[in-house]
Amino acid sequence: MSEKPKPCYREVNGAYFTRNDHRHDCEDVDCRGCVTCPGRHCTAKRNCCWHIDDAENTCGRCIAGVRRELRWIGDLAALMLTQAIADGLESEAASLAGPAADPEAWTWRKVAAKQGRAWHVSLIEDDDEHHPLTVLATWERMIREDYDHDAPADRATIAGAAGYLDRNLHRIAQDDAQDFPLMCDELKKCRQHLEAVLHNGTMRDRGAPCPTCREAGHIVRLERHYAHWCESDTCERMHFADDGSDVWRCARNADHWWTQQGYADVLAERRGIGA
Repeated sequence: MSEKPKPCYREVNGAYFTRNDHRHDCEDVDCRGCVTCPGRHCTAKRNCCWHIDDAENTCGRCIAGVRRELRWIGDLAALMLTQAIADGLESEAASLAGPAADPEAWTWRKVAAKQGRAWHVSLIEDDDEHHPLTVLATWERMIREDYDHDAPADRATIAGAAGYLDRNLHRIAQDDAQDFPLMCDELKKCRQHLEAVLHNGTMRDRGAPCPTCREAGHIVRLERHYAHWCESDTCERMHFADDGSDVWRCARNADHWWTQQGYADVLAERRGIGA
């Protein structure tokens, strides 16, 4: 029975190192491990450090994550009609609640546009790329063609496409001929767009990567937490009239945070115009 690989971490440059495993000449007290990890790692996400077998491309955790994305997209899409009623006919929610462009025609239009033929990029509706039916049904159609599966008898639906992808997800994830990382990315962006529309602009602003986590090999963006302000006569909380008291906090470690001015200094340093 083979020995279970030790946990490792990924540096910004893409190298993997075994945690708490040090070279004989290591003198860095803050070193998390400096011996190169010899194992194979999941390819689904850039920051995934899970080990996989020689015959695999994707770890079980990332496959489970995509299954959740498929379920969330279906759940969020079901709420879009209610949001559209509240936001009006001209809203993004109404666009997403309505029918999407034909996924097959949409795919060929994108190919033609990228090749400089009949359909110009400016003629392609950007909203369709965010529509859950377009995203899911396009992937379903491509996978069915690659695997010689029969086309669905009825018109594509969000539930039908998500169900098909879920049933074939393990095969897709381990298939060298499939771009599973791209599927992960597109499903994530689709879900995030649906969430943004349903939150109607109340999601936190995301900023630059946390400098402290970045040094440790983790790319986690800072989130802006606004200082309190309201017009209530009965509110007893401290009020702030400007953004000087806003805080940019790391989503991974709450101890990593910067004031508005501190965050501006971080941006200046990243651009090479500050200290």
